[in-house]
Amino acid sequence: MKSIHIAEEKRTLITKTLLYAAAMAFFLCVLFVYYSKLYSETKENIINKGEIVAIETSDKINMRMLSSIDIIKSASFTIDNMIKDHSSTEEICDYMVDETDEIKGSLIADTTGVYGYVNGEYLDGAGWVPDESFVPTQRPWYIKAISGDGEIVTVDPYIDMDTGKVMITLANLLCDKESVVAIDLSMDDIQFIMENQVNDGRSYAEFIVSSEGRIIAHSDKDIIGKDIYEENDPFINEIKSRLGQKESDYCYLNRDNLDYLLYFMPLENDWMCVSVIDATDDFVKLRSPLIITAFISVIIVAIFSIILMFSEKKDRMARELSLKTERAMAASEAKTAFLSNMSHEIRTPVNAILGMNEMILRESDDKSILDYSSSIKSAGSALLGLINDVLDFSKIEAGKIEIIPVDYDLSSILNDLVLMIHSRADEKGLELNLEFDKTTPKLLNGDEIRIKQIIANILTNAVKYTEKGSITFNVGYHKVEDDQESVFLDVYVKDTGIGIKPEDIEKLYLKFERIEEKRNRNIEGTGLGMNITTSLLNLMDSKLEVSSVYGEGSVFGFSLKQKVLRWDILGDYKESYKAHLRNASAYKGRLTAPDARVLIVDDNPMNLTVIKNLMKQTKINVDMAEGGFECLKKSKEKQYDLIFLDHMMPGLDGIETLHELHADTDNPNLGIPVICLTANAVSGAKELYINAGFDDYMTKPIDFEKLEEILSKYLPGNKVTLVSEADEEEMCSSEDDARISALDGQGGIDTETGVKNNGTVDAYLSVLKIFLDSLDEKAEEIERLYNEGDYKDYTIKVHALKSSAKIIGATEFAEKAQQLEDAGKAEDIAYIDEHHNAFMQEYRAYKDIIAPVFDDVSEPGDKDSADEDLMSHAFETVREAADDMDCDRLESIIEEMKSYEIPDEYSELWGNICILADQFDYSGVLEILDSEGV
Repeated sequence: MKSIHIAEEKRTLITKTLLYAAAMAFFLCVLFVYYSKLYSETKENIINKGEIVAIETSDKINMRMLSSIDIIKSASFTIDNMIKDHSSTEEICDYMVDETDEIKGSLIADTTGVYGYVNGEYLDGAGWVPDESFVPTQRPWYIKAISGDGEIVTVDPYIDMDTGKVMITLANLLCDKESVVAIDLSMDDIQFIMENQVNDGRSYAEFIVSSEGRIIAHSDKDIIGKDIYEENDPFINEIKSRLGQKESDYCYLNRDNLDYLLYFMPLENDWMCVSVIDATDDFVKLRSPLIITAFISVIIVAIFSIILMFSEKKDRMARELSLKTERAMAASEAKTAFLSNMSHEIRTPVNAILGMNEMILRESDDKSILDYSSSIKSAGSALLGLINDVLDFSKIEAGKIEIIPVDYDLSSILNDLVLMIHSRADEKGLELNLEFDKTTPKLLNGDEIRIKQIIANILTNAVKYTEKGSITFNVGYHKVEDDQESVFLDVYVKDTGIGIKPEDIEKLYLKFERIEEKRNRNIEGTGLGMNITTSLLNLMDSKLEVSSVYGEGSVFGFSLKQKVLRWDILGDYKESYKAHLRNASAYKGRLTAPDARVLIVDDNPMNLTVIKNLMKQTKINVDMAEGGFECLKKSKEKQYDLIFLDHMMPGLDGIETLHELHADTDNPNLGIPVICLTANAVSGAKELYINAGFDDYMTKPIDFEKLEEILSKYLPGNKVTLVSEADEEEMCSSEDDARISALDGQGGIDTETGVKNNGTVDAYLSVLKIFLDSLDEKAEEIERLYNEGDYKDYTIKVHALKSSAKIIGATEFAEKAQQLEDAGKAEDIAYIDEHHNAFMQEYRAYKDIIAPVFDDVSEPGDKDSADEDLMSHAFETVREAADDMDCDRLESIIEEMKSYEIPDEYSELWGNICILADQFDYSGVLEILDSEGV
């Protein structure tokens, strides 16, 4: 029997390991597919960017060549006709002279003119007379033109003996098959094009190679004239294999740990233009996603390994208990334990991630970081949605879910649903049609949360399974015959999606069942949504109605009986919702309890930081403990009004800590309310914690409204104050407006605009302080860039200063910065030289204008001097706070030290610490402390 049990355990472990491995492989596969797509798109962008430069170079050269080819074509055509008309040699020579004068005068200055061998004589439009040894028919231009058989040929460059310039010859065989007309052109223009591309930083090198392999032109003049077949160089070797090709091409080359892209662009003649782009920086950025992907992969593997380890441990305990109970009960308990473990193990890190991410969204001004943070929030919310689906299903199966009717405004539900589904429909290019019956009563009584959940499931499914076309969201009503105070709320969602086969409709109501799994494998979901929707509708005496045509679309809907509070009609749902908001916000209180003291216990420092920051605006005094033993120690030393105690902790867990607390009859916190913090949100969790002795519980991630509700319920009533928004604004203005009232109007600063830009007076003062503290450094940097003539970076810094000035309300100064920025972009150096000094003088003047706002009330002479021990303690506390990224503790020690006179030897160091602390630069604080050895 024992061996059978061991074998079952092994099979279970193997099965679970395979399932976890499959899930882990799925996540890794999705991750690497995403990386591959990102890599391909990024690489394509790099290649396209370089190709634009190569095309630009070749187009410029081709245009230059085409204009010369047009000249030789025109001259050839005219002389051909003159030969056919039997014009004399003198007449043909006169035409060449006239043509040469016209070309030099208006088209091409750097040319020797039109010349050639016509009717057995050498004729030159520039009047050059060769010596007796000159044999025209033995010249390269004549020989190549004869072999060209009527096509215009290009002769490799030579150095003109008169001008010393590098010239090329275009030649053409005339109709008599013996005469040839030619024109010599300077290579200066083409050389300039290539050098200019390199000098502007658009490419690393540019050169032209003839069909015979000779370098005709090069951005590096020293290389001109070399034969590539005699050279052994990586660049040259790539060129050799591509000579003679008729289509553009590119290749990648790594040389001396640098990344290059070589583009080969055929020109109008037999030449090839080669553009070499230094793409090292771009390829370094391209490799960053690989590093990030590998890092995330390691995290995913680690998380799944930890979950598997903890899951196996708990399942083993559950299996040992199951030997004493019936098999059916054991299976149920195992499932509950598994869901509980999954909930805790997933929601705990998600709580930390979303909580810290919320702090980033609140405190960061960096647009890139905010973009990344918004993506994290969206992905985290989606993950929690999947977890909630599983938990809802668990509650439904256990019969623990309740329908809780409340009074609600229908316009609020519709507004939330439309906002939710509109963005998803837009992402897929779907049209969203809203058909709301304006006569529908909007003030109803029912389970608002569950109704919204049901409709959201239906709408989300419609978008998931619709690739093109539209989604129609229809809401109406019809009256209940035997109940005049109720109506049936009719909701239908129609889509133009893939539709459902008749034999598959029944699968909609099955748990973990997805229709046409192979066809819809790329669509995310647990397969629980419709099962939960159907179960919730059944609990509310309704049912889900489905009609569908396979390949054309589906209609999902239901009719739900709701009690009517008042017969106010819905009308325009947006306007109705705005009216609802105005009524709801007539009084919006905020809980404050500055005399209350709360202890938060959690083994995860990030969770402690999240909860403490969420409590910041309540002004409650918060202490923190990182475990059960520290909780018991602190609870003996100080009395609290409320304790938040995490459940899952090493050493003493939350329940064990609570029992120890209650067993200590001398503990001053005996009888104080204790709230359980947990990620265990499965059915039965509340009963577990209440039976264990907790007064209440909160699930992670912490919801601020729920937190305020708990604080309001359990804190002593005499310590809690509800402050309305109006009172709060009045209170803030009475304390903070006095600090900025004297500033208004000075230096063109409009403090009202500044406060409006920043939301609150307190936020405005923080930004103003950063503007003041960074003024000297930024001014020196702008001056340095101006003196060095680096107008590109100068313009960027002035642009940043313009934005800062606007934020603090210095609109006129911001306009001056805008004018300097415009001048920098237009390379109007004269304007910058004329206005720079006055601009910088005005900028530096803000230091004297703003500094008094932050002057301490007491004079330096009224303060006690901080001794060596106090400074040592202050530095140690600052280091600990910065290491824990505890902004409150850091602010507290800095505020406390304002009552002391800082000794001269520490004055500069302490000032720098304060500046970095204001900017939340914790790593900077630690670096400066390490560099000073304190």
